[in-house]
Amino acid sequence: MEVIANLATSLDGKIATAHREFFPLGTQTDWAQMIELRATVDAVIFGAATLRAFRGFCGAPKDSPSQPANVVMSSKLEGFSLQWPFFKEPTRKRILVVTSPITRKAASTFGSKADLVRLKPGPRLAIHLLKELKKRGMKRVLIEGGGSIMWEFARHNLIDEYHVTLTPRILGGAAAPTLVDGDGFNPKKVLNLKLIEARPIGDELYLLYRKTARRGA
Repeated sequence: MEVIANLATSLDGKIATAHREFFPLGTQTDWAQMIELRATVDAVIFGAATLRAFRGFCGAPKDSPSQPANVVMSSKLEGFSLQWPFFKEPTRKRILVVTSPITRKAASTFGSKADLVRLKPGPRLAIHLLKELKKRGMKRVLIEGGGSIMWEFARHNLIDEYHVTLTPRILGGAAAPTLVDGDGFNPKKVLNLKLIEARPIGDELYLLYRKTARRGA
């Protein structure tokens, strides 16, 4: 399965403010390219915090022949509401991945609007998720954050391409999420990527990196 990631970051490496509210970093050009990229994948993967902030469906252009499934990784579906636009369109495919026991009420409530997938938490969570999506016939998926979700995939070097928009903003904040959070690598395990493309558009810089097998210095 091919795994790609697409996120916009501030100049200081943040993908959101420390308050984690919905705050689009990029311009309309960045947004348009993100929408087009979604049209090339079978599923868009993101975390519960991203859904709580955005509350909408991460879809492709309206004229696309099909829409990617939205895969939300959560622990207990806490803070979710069926009143959000994310749950409103009946034809959209939604998959909620839970890693902790949830109540029967939550299972019944959200199971009526989405497929519930239960996976064991742990360092191989992303590997198990990709296997589950492959069983459903998916061949190409897109990760849109946040930083903790990115870590689950980056820790095993599962991301084939990194599409990164560097924006001319400074967010600051020690608690603000970065492109990849999590425990981090020791020096010998650091991932090394290969730059494929760099395109300046206005004040933004569009970067495409591809993974390599090289680790460390």
